[in-house]
Amino acid sequence: MRVFEDQFNVIHMTVSNAQAMAYQWTGSVTGFTNNPKTAALDCTPVMLGYVNNSDVSKFDEKTWIQGFHFDGTTAWAYGHQDHWGGPPRSTNPNCHASGVDDDKNGCWYASIATWKANPVSSADRHLNFTRNGAAPNHTAIYPNVQYPGDLQTPKSGWIGYGAPSNIFRGRNQDGTTDGYWYMFAYTNSGFASQPKGVCLFRSNNPADQTSWRAWNGNTTTPGFTQVMGNPYTTTNSPCAVVQPALFNTYVRSVVWHKPSRHYIAIYRVGATGVYWATSPDMLNWTQGGELLASDSDAASYPVLIDFDGGDYGDSNFDRAYDNGKLYLFYRKKVSGAVRITRRLVDVTNYPADPPSSSNPG
Repeated sequence: MRVFEDQFNVIHMTVSNAQAMAYQWTGSVTGFTNNPKTAALDCTPVMLGYVNNSDVSKFDEKTWIQGFHFDGTTAWAYGHQDHWGGPPRSTNPNCHASGVDDDKNGCWYASIATWKANPVSSADRHLNFTRNGAAPNHTAIYPNVQYPGDLQTPKSGWIGYGAPSNIFRGRNQDGTTDGYWYMFAYTNSGFASQPKGVCLFRSNNPADQTSWRAWNGNTTTPGFTQVMGNPYTTTNSPCAVVQPALFNTYVRSVVWHKPSRHYIAIYRVGATGVYWATSPDMLNWTQGGELLASDSDAASYPVLIDFDGGDYGDSNFDRAYDNGKLYLFYRKKVSGAVRITRRLVDVTNYPADPPSSSNPG
């Protein structure tokens, strides 16, 4: 699930189902904090991400919301878009079916696409996301290579980049913002010289999907100049990955914790649990340990949300104030159904950091 607060102090929380249909709950900071069950469910989907465009070069088959950017009036949804060449989406005999362990190729091709919502109004809380540009120009981060054909794809994993984190602001060491927005994206097949792991991307304006640039791999004087352009018209280099020994899976959530001057990242480690790590600069990370012991059915898509920040310039909830409203949200499967679950989180050994006009987001 992902969350933002609009200019009318209404919180929008979205969850996408297996068919990439996204639904939202709306409510107030007080409501989501004191009793999330009071949030209103909008039964009309806010996004229909299953377009089923079989033209791989359009990057427009099936997209799930994975990250938001709200600029004060308009919301952009950044999503994991993928082509899946096997059943249930196609009957291609060269590609293995989803969830089936066989010797066929994966035929899986991923990218990060952007969808734009209608301007938020005070009268109508419903959002209606459509592609931010005609396909494939709605794509923010393309794979580094063209789809090679079904028989040349890996046995498992996807070619390209997907499963993006939330979109979060960069910080100077005094806590002030550095003028950029950042996002992690995962690549998991190790295809075409692209190492497995997470790449870090930066933008000066997430409303412009063409503005994202990849980290160059330098931790001393990091640069963000590499464009991941359309591989059907552009030649791309692989992305540098951030600490692959630590982040060998998706990074789902990143927030800034001002008292410690560190970012906190949340990610799963296989079937063991949800873990956290900290970094002063987004590039050098220290594993903090296990936050929640669980398999993926018990806790998937984990994110940190601190509702304290919404009224103080933190509409996208990318900061942890740790003042009693910091929660770990995750999805839990129970008897075939999905439940949204939360747990209160406390960052120990640091004082509370209550928001105010003198301590904004």
